Amino acid sequence: MLLPYLLMFVAVGFVTWYMRRMQRISAMISKIPGPPTLPIIGNAHSFFGLDMEGYNNIQLELMNKYGATVRVWLGPFLWVNLAEPRHIEAILSSEYGTNKDPTYRFFKAHSDGIFVANGDRWRKLRKMVNPTFHQKLLENFLTTFNEQSEVLVQRLEEQVGKPTFDIGDYTAKCTLDFLCGTLMGVKSKEQIDNRCDFAKNVVGSVTIIKKRFYTLHYQSDWIFSFTNWSKQLNAFVKPLHDFAKQVILERISIKQAEDPKDGLVDELEKKRSIYLDTILEQFKHMSIDELTYLTTDTFIAGADTTRVATAYAFALLGAYPDIQEKVYQEVVDVVGDGEFTIHKLATLPYLEMVLKEVLRLFSVPVIVRQLERDHDIGDLVLPSGTSIQICFYAVHRDTRFWKKPEEFYPDHFLPEQVAKRPKYSYLPFGYGPRNCPGHAYAMLSMKTMVGSVIRKYKITSDLNLENAEYNNIFMLELTNGYPVQLTKR
Repeated sequence: MLLPYLLMFVAVGFVTWYMRRMQRISAMISKIPGPPTLPIIGNAHSFFGLDMEGYNNIQLELMNKYGATVRVWLGPFLWVNLAEPRHIEAILSSEYGTNKDPTYRFFKAHSDGIFVANGDRWRKLRKMVNPTFHQKLLENFLTTFNEQSEVLVQRLEEQVGKPTFDIGDYTAKCTLDFLCGTLMGVKSKEQIDNRCDFAKNVVGSVTIIKKRFYTLHYQSDWIFSFTNWSKQLNAFVKPLHDFAKQVILERISIKQAEDPKDGLVDELEKKRSIYLDTILEQFKHMSIDELTYLTTDTFIAGADTTRVATAYAFALLGAYPDIQEKVYQEVVDVVGDGEFTIHKLATLPYLEMVLKEVLRLFSVPVIVRQLERDHDIGDLVLPSGTSIQICFYAVHRDTRFWKKPEEFYPDHFLPEQVAKRPKYSYLPFGYGPRNCPGHAYAMLSMKTMVGSVIRKYKITSDLNLENAEYNNIFMLELTNGYPVQLTKR
């Protein structure tokens, strides 16, 4: 007899709590502009049925209409889009803005490592990876960068004088060899053996994951598991896991063969901080399959920026011969035919400007964080639980900060131009406690790869940014690849 009254009491209590919560949140964000909402669903109707391009377009339309800070309600969930540098700084520099949004759980199809982890688990993994990228240790990676860049130069010779080809296939394999030889402590021959088809499997799997994000009825793991998309996703992810597992087993074999008592560990190995060794030590209770699942996102996050950015760099240098010539002359004057060193890479300012401009245009378009508590961002207080969508794409094209926002224009990074901009107007690697720990590693590897190729080959390309088509994978990628032709210098 009491059960109906108890259920009614619980229901009334929940509705009362929910209404008070919504009133409090609405009062806190009353100063933030945004589109009109409908009862219950908020603004969700504006996003139904959209693909990735449509989703990005409507976000830009909202920011053009309402300004750099916009609120959107997706049912009961509050999203705030930020493209104002001072607001972005307040989020990214705070310890309460480090948690990634729950939507990142879809990437657990790949891995449950540092890319998707939150809270204490993320802090533990971040603490483990930081020593790998210490400035004093980066110099040890140059041997691998030089060796694998030379392999790339040799592999590209097969394309000299031939029709246009996609150089992205080559940069993907070279980048994976970089990562294996440095962070994983294994000499990989992906450029020769092509065991993984890395780029194809990353692009394929991330495309499905992002399609799932935009498809309401596939948010459920149970429903999604019965779909063809789920089968396709597993087909893309399996080769990535197989490759990661093979690298882990090879590293374990190397470590078992080493005997420090007998002096079999070479001097270079003693100086290096191998990320995979740290993982194997800290998580030695895990099975090989669990270790594979933990580390796969290191391969993806560690290789993807360099893969895409260098492919763009080659195609854009081919499309802008005057800029290519300046890069070539700088590399020849500073490095000549010798190897790239930390000191020489630091004295290639124009090449660095080119790579920074590539990352301005084509880095990760957005990231999403979820606030752990109410947070003051200056002139606003955002409530706990808010999903904060930080729109790098919009900031990197803001006419207040960029003279030619839609063009490839390396002079954006002349020292006098950099000095005029707020710090948080350029965010290819993020900022704050959850920035990309490998940003210096990425710049060194990209400079070495591009410099090695450009001094051997003259590049031409018919790439035209005005009519190019893009896919939003992790970064903004060209739909039809990175077209170039090569001739020997």
